Amino acid sequence: MAEGDGNIKVVVRCRPLNSRELARGAKPLVRMQGNQTFLDPPEHGSQQDSKRATERKTMAFGFDRSYWSAGPRDEPGYCSQQTLYEDLGKELLDHGFAGFNACILAYGQTGSGKSYSMMGYGPDKGIIPLTCSELFVRVEDKKAADPNINFTVEVSYIEIYNEKVRDLLNPKNTGNLRVREHPSLGPYVEDLSKLVVNNYHEMMTLMDEGNKARTVAATNMNETSSRSHAVFTLLLTMKRHDVETKLDTEKVSRISLVDLAGSERANSTGATGQRLKEGANINKSLTTLGKVISSLALASQDGGKKGKKGKAEEFVPYRDSVLTWLLKDTLGGNSKTAMIAAISPADYEETLSTLRYADQAKKIKNKAVVNEDPNAKLVRELKEELEMLRARVATSSGEDTFDPHVPPEKQKVTYKTKDGKIKTVTKAELQEQMETGEKLMQSLNETWEQKMSRTQEVQKEREKALEELGITVEKNLVGVHTPKKMPHLVNLNEDPLMSECLIYQLKPGTTIVGRLDSEKPAAIRLSGENILEEHCYFENTDGKVTLHAMPESVTFLNGKQVSPGQSYKLRSGYRIILGEHHVFRFNNPEEVRKQRDRATARSNMHLSVSAADVEGDSVPPSTRPESRASSADEADVDWNFARREAALARLGLDPALDNLPDEDINRLFERITKVKSMRDHNSKPRPESSLSVRDDIWSESGRPFSSDATTDDTSLEAGASHSTPDVDGPLKDVQYQLESRLQAITESSEAEDLKVEKDHMEHQLRMVQQQLKRMINARARGESEEEFERFEPVIYTARQLRLIRKVLDKWRAHRSFSMAEAVLSNAVLVKEANIISKELGKEVSYNFTIASGGSLAAPISGVDTIGGLDGFGDVADPTLAPATQPSVAVKVLDKRHNAIYTWSLDRLQQRVKRMRNLTTYIDRPSYTQHFSSDEPFYDSPPPQFSFIGNALLSLAPLSRRISSTSVVPIFCRYTAEAIGSCRVDIKISSVLQASKHGTPASTRPTSPAPSAILPGSKISFFITVDSIKGLSSHDFSALHLQLRLSSFVGPSLTSEEIFSSTALDMETSSLSELKFRRAFLIVTSSKVITYLRQGYAPIEFFAAAKPTYLERLERWDEMRELRVHDPPGAHTDTPPVILPQMRRSETDFLVEQAHDVVACVQVKELGADGQYIPVPVLSQGSLDPGVFSLHQGLQRRIALVLSSDSGPQLPWTDVTRIRLGNVRLLDPKGRQHNSTSKVMVTLPLLADQSVAFRPDGTGTLTAEALWDSSVHDSLLLNRVTASAHRVILQVAWSIAVDTCNEPVQFSTDIAVAIQTRDARPPGRLLTFLSSGKITSRISSIFNLRLSPPLTRSPQDLWRLDTSEKYVRGEELLCTWKPRGISVVEDYNRLVLTERRAADVQAVRVLLTSSCLPARPDSGAVVWGSEALLRKALNLWQKRFGHAGEIILSQVPTETVCVAASGKPSTRALPQGVKLNSSTTLVPRRQAFGYLSAYKRSLNSNPLRSDGPTKRGHLLILTDASQNIWEKRWFVLRRPYLHVYTHSNELEQAGVISLHGANLECDTQKEQLLGKQFCFTLFTTANSHALAAPSFKELQSWTSKLDPTGII
Repeated sequence: MAEGDGNIKVVVRCRPLNSRELARGAKPLVRMQGNQTFLDPPEHGSQQDSKRATERKTMAFGFDRSYWSAGPRDEPGYCSQQTLYEDLGKELLDHGFAGFNACILAYGQTGSGKSYSMMGYGPDKGIIPLTCSELFVRVEDKKAADPNINFTVEVSYIEIYNEKVRDLLNPKNTGNLRVREHPSLGPYVEDLSKLVVNNYHEMMTLMDEGNKARTVAATNMNETSSRSHAVFTLLLTMKRHDVETKLDTEKVSRISLVDLAGSERANSTGATGQRLKEGANINKSLTTLGKVISSLALASQDGGKKGKKGKAEEFVPYRDSVLTWLLKDTLGGNSKTAMIAAISPADYEETLSTLRYADQAKKIKNKAVVNEDPNAKLVRELKEELEMLRARVATSSGEDTFDPHVPPEKQKVTYKTKDGKIKTVTKAELQEQMETGEKLMQSLNETWEQKMSRTQEVQKEREKALEELGITVEKNLVGVHTPKKMPHLVNLNEDPLMSECLIYQLKPGTTIVGRLDSEKPAAIRLSGENILEEHCYFENTDGKVTLHAMPESVTFLNGKQVSPGQSYKLRSGYRIILGEHHVFRFNNPEEVRKQRDRATARSNMHLSVSAADVEGDSVPPSTRPESRASSADEADVDWNFARREAALARLGLDPALDNLPDEDINRLFERITKVKSMRDHNSKPRPESSLSVRDDIWSESGRPFSSDATTDDTSLEAGASHSTPDVDGPLKDVQYQLESRLQAITESSEAEDLKVEKDHMEHQLRMVQQQLKRMINARARGESEEEFERFEPVIYTARQLRLIRKVLDKWRAHRSFSMAEAVLSNAVLVKEANIISKELGKEVSYNFTIASGGSLAAPISGVDTIGGLDGFGDVADPTLAPATQPSVAVKVLDKRHNAIYTWSLDRLQQRVKRMRNLTTYIDRPSYTQHFSSDEPFYDSPPPQFSFIGNALLSLAPLSRRISSTSVVPIFCRYTAEAIGSCRVDIKISSVLQASKHGTPASTRPTSPAPSAILPGSKISFFITVDSIKGLSSHDFSALHLQLRLSSFVGPSLTSEEIFSSTALDMETSSLSELKFRRAFLIVTSSKVITYLRQGYAPIEFFAAAKPTYLERLERWDEMRELRVHDPPGAHTDTPPVILPQMRRSETDFLVEQAHDVVACVQVKELGADGQYIPVPVLSQGSLDPGVFSLHQGLQRRIALVLSSDSGPQLPWTDVTRIRLGNVRLLDPKGRQHNSTSKVMVTLPLLADQSVAFRPDGTGTLTAEALWDSSVHDSLLLNRVTASAHRVILQVAWSIAVDTCNEPVQFSTDIAVAIQTRDARPPGRLLTFLSSGKITSRISSIFNLRLSPPLTRSPQDLWRLDTSEKYVRGEELLCTWKPRGISVVEDYNRLVLTERRAADVQAVRVLLTSSCLPARPDSGAVVWGSEALLRKALNLWQKRFGHAGEIILSQVPTETVCVAASGKPSTRALPQGVKLNSSTTLVPRRQAFGYLSAYKRSLNSNPLRSDGPTKRGHLLILTDASQNIWEKRWFVLRRPYLHVYTHSNELEQAGVISLHGANLECDTQKEQLLGKQFCFTLFTTANSHALAAPSFKELQSWTSKLDPTGII
């Protein structure tokens, strides 16, 4: 007997984020490294955070395997279904064929991927199908290899729900099956069907029909699969005939595949009555399973225990639930078992529970035994047992004789067992034991032919039972096969495995739906709540199906309840809900086939665009039931959609509400507001003067008003009832005037001009109402109205508004100056991104480009794999995609994925922050493990096709109803050069002109004479693009082109559509094979006609780029910056003078400055000697900022000490104001209570302030203020603070800086604890007994940024250039520099060139079509006179606009250049330029602010080290002129190097920012400075000379300060 001991194999699999989690912004919390699984706590304050957030921490678990399936499929560590099967399924089969019992358990919460791992969806087959398929493959192979071996396979399928066992394969076993336990066989299910299967298809058929039976039962019982357990068992029997001994040997193995119920269902649901009882039974299974696993794990760990106590502790409660009873051998006995723990990446609580469950299970040890030759022994024992039972039941010797009328339950029988024990039972029990033994005996002696015949009988009964319910069963087919012609219903279920399992055919005639237990005839029988005996019926007449509801029946169609007595015509995709829980989708294959044929007949290149689609108006109501999904993909219509649709229909809401854009939501809110206002107006009497009505009117502050509803007089009178006529009179008159004119426009015809004017007046009306509201609120607060800016509404006519809009659009399109500012000011950001990518070897480069507005802002290929995701996640740039004007962007040359794409500057800033983390914390693995090493550098997933250029086509001929053929150049938008050409042919097929009488007349362009298109006309045309030239296969491997619908109708289109050609493989095909042809039908409105007259249609080209093309683009950028441009206007013969490049002074540039300021706050109290003494600050640990220990009734002062490493670069002068307030209470659990005094009180400043700039380049500023805590009028500051509580105050101060236009604002929180007046200070013994410390101040670090205002002078544009700003590691770039102003010049040249080329082609077409026959008259007669000809020429030559031209240059003017060449510069910063300031509190060890730091200190794990990277003594040169070196204690906590005066780290002397720091260490500097082991640290703010005590320490410090080793 072969044996196998070992623990249960436990694996964990993490699924990706689903759509619901992505919609709510959830972030993944699970990480996996090797076989380790890490669970991170959610971010504080996020939607994933819950009440127990303060108790959370990162948890680590180790399992046999950790499978990561949450990322893209192409990443190296991704676990596919095949990987899971290779690791578990094959091993399962190996054990089965060896004769062991084997089992796989799937455990996890609902939606975590259990069913996907076990069954799979679609082509991704799970473990069960793959294992079953491989099982029969192995059987055939073994039979072919050895003819003396024979295999038989039997299957059973049960479901455990509510502590009841159902047989899913035999319809006769409808009741609850009993679970029994045999001494030899173990626990088994009595009367369970074991059906024979001969191949994989038969097994899948049984499983599919079992799922159908499970779905029917689940719907009838109002439950889903997540509330039940399913067990699929394979009984594999291997019979071997030994030729030599002529003996038959047999091995039997049981392979169990278990899909457990959702684990979160074990939680309390708040149900009552019967539902509470069912929920308790469901919980019982999982709870008992947890107890069993825990007991077995404990028993496995304490396996050596002996004695009574040990035996008592080893009791395992298998029989407490049916599930654990059946899994007895699987969990703790004769079985090789594996558990799949499926986890969700976004649910902390449920995932932690699952991981702990699995962690317990992996400790269980099983002892599996090969089940060899069991039948002979079992048959012999059963025969003996049956004979003994028959004898005892039949005879009465030695027993009492009972009256025959006495029932068997009361007749006692006493007998002796095999082990000699005397046992007394009733005759009923003996009869039951005998019947059970006879059933087992019969099953064991059953021949294979008998099992086959019984399987066929059960299959016939099962099909008959399903057909009686109206369910279609296809013969000899596996799975669900929809009828080809017959209309039918398919079921929808919350569980995807149960969805579309049942098909109900609607045959010609009447199909009645009735109740299951009804005696009335019905073709479809259902059960459950609100199902009537005759519920409804379907009428199928010539393939057209109508629905009729019976009286009092609950029937929903597309979310709306149908009325009895009415017929409703059904179309494919309609949703039908019968009763409360039966959800179906209607399918009509013939209808779909006819629609497809009609669409094919109309030509697949035809497009129809209605005026409603162009203008964005609402679609006219339809007579048939509304169905958003009737024409959509049926895959989108599931159970959730149908139920949500019905629920929202009851509330009167649209089920697509979540997907509406902001404009539609605002429009919906306007309609709701209008209805609400009208109801309120009609239900209330008109008030004369009422404050309550005024409050109601203004309760919806800040929300949009209705665009087609006016504000009634009630709101005006209520708003003005308590105001003075002299103040509000003019505004009220304007409001009345606007409302009266608005009402007149509303009642008149809705012409377009009137619409524009109406919208404008509505906007002015809203501004007047907002001004009135502000004035009312100010008067209520007692404020002066003189502080408000006077508002005078301006009314423009529609013509004036059009002119204003046209001028603004023209002006916004010329954004050269602002784009040049953006390029120069962000050059250092692009430079830093390239340096980091070079350091880490990411094969990607970044440079500037200009993103055109509109459809070319961020073009995405329509045939790309991510083309349909352009509105979601990281695929769509939220800044770049909706841009209507050109803007500066960043071109990403992704050489790793051979792709080109663009980022906005906002996205680049976000990505650079993540890039910095990879280098800043490179020596902190505990931090870097949270960062993705590739995610910041590339788009994920990268595009398959990159945008390489476009051809521009003028639409002017189309607006004149002229067909055209033209050759259009293809321009690359990255190089502004033509890279190819194509032929574009537009052929107008018909024009339906709009008639005044409403009957359009069809006209065709038979005459060459052009004519205008009237609004409301329909124009149909074909566009063909072919003869593409110039695009080489050396640069691209695949190519396609595409057009957008908005290219022909303008940006007013509500929903964009993209029409792409097929992708051409340039390796195997010729470029001439790439063609595009499509038909368009456009309904022209006035906006569309205006766009056709003035607009251009871009034809976008996309390609799969090759590395050679990316390299050429990168070289082109470098060469473009090296070109020498002549100065503007210098066209003389003398060669230009090229001055030597010299470094300009940093003070000449207007760049953003960053400074780090250390703020130390002290609280001083009056001592006995009359001096103010700092109070002690008690800190509980390194994460706790500390709390001031104050005494009642003493005078206090607030002392502020500011220090900066920038020194004179931050020229502060004094502290202008200190404020204190916002008093709050913080309890021991970290909960913050509401503020009792929110007012910020200004404290009196002492005149004696100190400002010092030291020789080492640092600066300090000190100030003190008087603090009387009674001015806050807060009980928290007057009474003694309770133990472990803290009082939080906000302290804010302002400092004056010479270079800033306004004082710089700082703000932070401090904590105080009020003690009695005679309380003693905390003893020093406390610091020895705990990790706390006692200091005299609370320190905070602020990041101060001083940004210059953007210059408005072209002469000073060069001052914004940041490309010369030093960035650590820029030596790696060699001569590379980011693009400068030339990128803006190239874009302007590109726009001018491509539009001129398009205009030339358009003019050529117009001139060709308007050629008149030659006249015999002279030229003077044609033109009228020579004077008219000269006037026309003068108009052509005249230049409009400003005579001067704005010249953009990043090179300073001649006077500045001369100053830089040797003469002293007389011009530094422009006069009067002041910087803008912003401050940010730097996180304290990744915990933002005082409260976050304190809360984290409460939850910090003492075993986890969160200390600094390096600490120790160093010498620092504090005065170079006197060669003074001082010993300081340095602590490295990235991104800062903290400096302390002593090693106890109580008094901080300053901080040194390591961002962009450069470290140099050589012997020459040691000789120069006269110090051994010294090195120099250069930062953006200062430079420091440091000396280590030894060479070892020198190496340690340099490696820690510069971990990348670049310098």
